[in-house]
Amino acid sequence: MQPSRRLAAILFTDIVGSTAMMQKDEQAALLINKRYVAVLKQFVSSHGGEILNDFGDGSLCTFASATQAVKCAIEMQQQFQFEPKVPLRIGLHVGEIFFEDGKVFGDGVNVASRIQSLGIANSILFSSQINSQIRNQQEFKSVTVGKFEFKNVDEPMEVFALSKEGLIVPRKEEMKGKLKEIEKKSARRKWALTAIVILLLAGSYFIYQNFFKAPGFSGEKTIAVLPFENIGAPDSEEYISDGITQDIINSLSKISSLQKVIAWFSVRGFKKTTKSLKQIADDLGVTAILSGNIEKHEGKIHIIAELIEVSTNKRLWGDDFEYDGKEILSIQSRVAEEIIAALKVNLSPEEKKNLTRNYTDNPEAYRLYRKGRWFWDKRSKESYDSAEANYKRALELDPDYALAYAGLADCYTFNQPVLSQIEAISIARDYTNKALMLDSTLTEALTTKAFIQSHFDYDWKGAEAAFKKIISDNPNYPIAHLYYGNVLMWTGNSDAAINETKKALALDPLSSVLNMVLGRDYYDARNYDQAIAQLQKTITLSPNFNSSYWHLGNTFLQKKMYSEAIDAYSKLAPGNFDFGLTGMILLSQAYSVSGDKRKAKDEFQKISKEDYLKIDPVLVAEFYISQGNIDEALDQLERGFDSHSIMMVGLKIEPFLDPIRNEPRFKALMKKMNLD
Repeated sequence: MQPSRRLAAILFTDIVGSTAMMQKDEQAALLINKRYVAVLKQFVSSHGGEILNDFGDGSLCTFASATQAVKCAIEMQQQFQFEPKVPLRIGLHVGEIFFEDGKVFGDGVNVASRIQSLGIANSILFSSQINSQIRNQQEFKSVTVGKFEFKNVDEPMEVFALSKEGLIVPRKEEMKGKLKEIEKKSARRKWALTAIVILLLAGSYFIYQNFFKAPGFSGEKTIAVLPFENIGAPDSEEYISDGITQDIINSLSKISSLQKVIAWFSVRGFKKTTKSLKQIADDLGVTAILSGNIEKHEGKIHIIAELIEVSTNKRLWGDDFEYDGKEILSIQSRVAEEIIAALKVNLSPEEKKNLTRNYTDNPEAYRLYRKGRWFWDKRSKESYDSAEANYKRALELDPDYALAYAGLADCYTFNQPVLSQIEAISIARDYTNKALMLDSTLTEALTTKAFIQSHFDYDWKGAEAAFKKIISDNPNYPIAHLYYGNVLMWTGNSDAAINETKKALALDPLSSVLNMVLGRDYYDARNYDQAIAQLQKTITLSPNFNSSYWHLGNTFLQKKMYSEAIDAYSKLAPGNFDFGLTGMILLSQAYSVSGDKRKAKDEFQKISKEDYLKIDPVLVAEFYISQGNIDEALDQLERGFDSHSIMMVGLKIEPFLDPIRNEPRFKALMKKMNLD
């Protein structure tokens, strides 16, 4: 007899820590279990589901649709928030199940079980198949928590969490579950990492040697390295090809004789582009472009790369390589020796050292670091958590990996509203110091240290000296120019600040952040027409970049263009940085400045007491200034100082604060921040 098969939405439940609860207090554990069973039966039945297996502290249930399964999961978790609380985790997936001899089987069952195992108490996790069926329903909001390689599941799977009041979205490092063991020397990892080492070292050398030495080349020494393409590789390994590009860029940017090396954020948009090299060169302002691809075939790694002088379409250099994937650890030193022996250009000893430097000898640690950077580039709370988890796994394999510590510092410097700013910066400072103890010359860590020194310690002079040294050693690092420009602006040197931001933008011309910052700089310098033009350009470049609408609205408000300001603020959608709340306080301020005090108060009263505390105190202070409530505004600024609000750095130059500059309490704050 053929087993009965059907497609179903599968729901797995599990009481977290049930064994420990039973050992600690048997009566309390039995009470929790009894309530769990009663709620499970009630809601599975009411949503048309079926309990196929009851494991005592967990269950396997099926539903006819993903919507029914998710609604059931939500209502159960809501019930379990009341006493006696049940610490339940839930995993869902859509797949085929079949019955044989009264037992349930199917890959879908296995996957749902694996997803559930990742969860923590009061979380609901599910597969991309579930997500695709509910994502267009407004009542459900999902966030990705990353891709995972489960035991007995062939391909990595993306997992999502339901984001809803009362539910918990787990952090990546909290998610253990039934995952595959890390295979330290798997063939797939070896070929990818060998490719990175070869391209980083050989590519950097040949670009420099041929770009500088090429006969007849007379243009500026400005280069863009386009994203290398992994031919035939799965999307899950995209971070490998991205990492190759970033490593070559980082290596080249340390060569002072190169006038410009375009940063990663600007070149990444040209992945699989249909634009010609001439169009790309015009967009980025460069004279030469490097491109290439990687392919693995029968255990060999085949790498092709070429450097083109765009104006003449001349091939300055090109080569292809083939290596044995087993040479993962020995190939780096061998290629480095060949580069040092062949390099006949005028490099300083430190540049030679940087060109051949390898920060870890552990290939798996390197892979995890690169994966962490890939997540960090996405710039969201969830991706920061995934980045942090990968950095920490890299350090478990290589505790002396300075770059991984620098990556962790970045995660906490750009803190999402989970920790307080003071708590987050303390952690970032510790990680930065660990990185610098391992490598006192590491540009990334030195830049983060100077950022903290200025933006949080208010040591403006010390930070200015630090940034000058960083830029002198690595003039092609746009982040250092950006942060140095901030220091100059916030201490009152607006012309020099704008010039520094333009230097950063020349190195990363398509960066939404840098384009926005230039517009913000014009605003802070009271050049409002230039600010509007630059911010509108940034919105054209990146329509979903919230900060541009914020600063555009501010600029319109200063020019008394009230309807335009309100329109700009209205576009601040909710997101990872609470721009929805920011938009509400800014709208309140806009109505107030325009003279409509009643509308301003009505808008302000829409903000709940809980949400009010999430809004930056400086923004709240600016609203109270518009209302003429100076004492409350000063209270908010003092709260901002005590909490180390990042927005306090603009105290000296923010136009909205002009009405209270002569207040003694304001002057006291300026003195505390070394801005007087």
